[in-house]
Amino acid sequence: MSNSKPKIIPHIKSVLIFALAALAVFQVSQLWFVNITDRNFFLYIQARCARGAPDGHDAFLRPFRVIYGAGDGYFNMRLSRISETDAWDYGEPMISAVLANGHFVSREPIDRDRILSAPVFIYEYAFAMDSEIFAQAFGQRSGAVLTVHGIENFGRIAVHPPADESSALYAFFMDDEYSWEFTLTPNRARSFDIAPVPRDTLHLVPTNSYAIGFVPVRPPGFSYNPITVTNPYQREFGAPSLSSVRGRIEPFFNNPATINQRPSAGGIYTFSNMNTMVRYLVGDVLEYTSFRPIGTTVSSSFMGDFSAALAFVQDDPYVINEIFLADYEPRGREHIFWFGYVIEDFPLVLTEPWATGPSCQDPLPSPIEVVVDHGRVVRYRRLAHNFHVTGNLYYVFDTALDVLTDADRPFTLGFPIMRGEAMLELEVLGG
Repeated sequence: MSNSKPKIIPHIKSVLIFALAALAVFQVSQLWFVNITDRNFFLYIQARCARGAPDGHDAFLRPFRVIYGAGDGYFNMRLSRISETDAWDYGEPMISAVLANGHFVSREPIDRDRILSAPVFIYEYAFAMDSEIFAQAFGQRSGAVLTVHGIENFGRIAVHPPADESSALYAFFMDDEYSWEFTLTPNRARSFDIAPVPRDTLHLVPTNSYAIGFVPVRPPGFSYNPITVTNPYQREFGAPSLSSVRGRIEPFFNNPATINQRPSAGGIYTFSNMNTMVRYLVGDVLEYTSFRPIGTTVSSSFMGDFSAALAFVQDDPYVINEIFLADYEPRGREHIFWFGYVIEDFPLVLTEPWATGPSCQDPLPSPIEVVVDHGRVVRYRRLAHNFHVTGNLYYVFDTALDVLTDADRPFTLGFPIMRGEAMLELEVLGG
């Protein structure tokens, strides 16, 4: 026993020397590759490859809103948390089944009475949905399952659930003028009982026109919670400053220690390093630009670019409101995606493009804009604002909707985003 202790000591010394050597190598590498020059080898590798993104198929396929009714002429609408609703839990697999096994019936001018006089779910998109991309996002090998019948794009899908297990399901893909009817056999379709809409709550009725459109009906005494607007980039009291913005833009940089900051002419705050620039513009718009190399060895895809855009928005810690895809546009080798906000089943909308400065030539058309090139976000702009339901405050909605229910054109209710307004009120909107 007396000779065992001296034998252990050299082993302990060896372990300590190895640990100290490893720590020294790590600290030197951090100092050289990260803290001094931003020449992190792993960041270099990441820069050469497009950033991976989660699968965005579900978010792309999810409608902007769902309108539903029991066939009695009264309807309800959902915009918030659609993925959690019974309506989409039913509609998503049924639409997928129609694409895979549905039988095409015919293309006809929209028969509004037929579509609305039966229990129905209407899944609406905020843009003209491309039929080929839609079918492929639903897992079809070829997008021709719809285009072969002449459906280039559509804005809504109406689904009549079967009344019982022996009845077929009917689905109508619609643009502004025509509907393309499909059926799904009873053995592949699920029934669903759509409950009547309570008339003592805010609900919808069809417009007086041949097209499918709706107007809201306000019950007596209808009130709502207004929306409070906050800006996480401003000082606790007062306007944004260089320091208050600096503390919020670090997530856009791989190594915040390399950020150079400066106030620019016209009140713009600029933060940059060799790969990234973030500017806070005087119109309360945050703008991100990436200068990293774009890997083009892998071909670009629409869904890959959308997934990258969605992931980028979701990774922004100061986007706290629910978003939806408002529109998209291919532009050369890039895809541009615009996102909007919804809150408590109402849209938050820009009534006109948002100027980012006094001499703005490129206003923001939606609250969020993302430009993607081969799976990498190269530009990102959004309003700096956050929106909150003011739960302890109620406003009475006194607009005479009862007079407007005979309208020939559809309209809805929502919260216009107004410059300089700290509280948003519910107003009548088109569409």
